[in-house]
Amino acid sequence: MRADRVRMGSRREQVVRPDTVYVHLKDAILTGSLRPMERITENKVAASYGLSRTPVREAFRRLETEGLIRVVPQRGSFVSQPSVEDILEIYQIRLPLECMSARIAAERIEDDQLAELENLVSAERARAEGRSAERSLKASARFHAVLYACTRNKRLARFLMDMQNQVHRVRVLWPSTVTRLVETWKEHAGILTALRARDGAEAERLMRQHLERARASTLNRILPADTGDLSTS
Repeated sequence: MRADRVRMGSRREQVVRPDTVYVHLKDAILTGSLRPMERITENKVAASYGLSRTPVREAFRRLETEGLIRVVPQRGSFVSQPSVEDILEIYQIRLPLECMSARIAAERIEDDQLAELENLVSAERARAEGRSAERSLKASARFHAVLYACTRNKRLARFLMDMQNQVHRVRVLWPSTVTRLVETWKEHAGILTALRARDGAEAERLMRQHLERARASTLNRILPADTGDLSTS
């Protein structure tokens, strides 16, 4: 955004500026554009947007509250490093809520939603060993997003998408192995079969199994790099 546009912006634009900075910074952190332990300053961010420090400071506060930024006294603000504890907390929250979503989805899923899931599963399973990790992870996130939408509970869907984004950040930093991606889509195919059969109990069971395996796989990738932190906890 050009500085002269910012200075001459409408009252409405001034209201949304903090959210704009917050959304852009959060996206950069979650996608790995801003790396863990990278230092970020209010002055530089404000200058890059052509803004005063006030909306940037508000964005920093929100990101710190969400655990995405860590403020070190007398040193500054840094992008946080995901920890084992973070992963365990996220999956502790995701497991019951997402399993419930799968059960509800089996009861409420519509034909167009079922067709989208079938297309996702067919496309990713056809790629097999030659799949792109980045594309596969995005497709997986979309698979789960469709399930959230099936609940017709907007608050639940937004909350679970935020949890999904937190996990995606870890997967960007510690990419999934090809073997795990293959297994992921086998598990998605099983969930899809349960949804197609409108079997809520089976969809819930398979989602729990899927998330437990995903949690174990994620921890197996992050643990070697986090061993030093664990020894001091």
